[in-house]
Amino acid sequence: MQFNFVVSTNERAVRLWQSMGFAIVGRLPQAFRHPAHGYVDALVMYQLL
Repeated sequence: MQFNFVVSTNERAVRLWQSMGFAIVGRLPQAFRHPAHGYVDALVMYQLL
């Protein structure tokens, strides 16, 4: 199962997905415009079902 878009600065969401067994398999550079941080990376996360 692939989850396409987790914003890298959203540490809680990244930890949540990782706690459910998802791994970071890709990074989309500057794919999200954060209101406070400007352009930040998005993560592609994956878990084998």
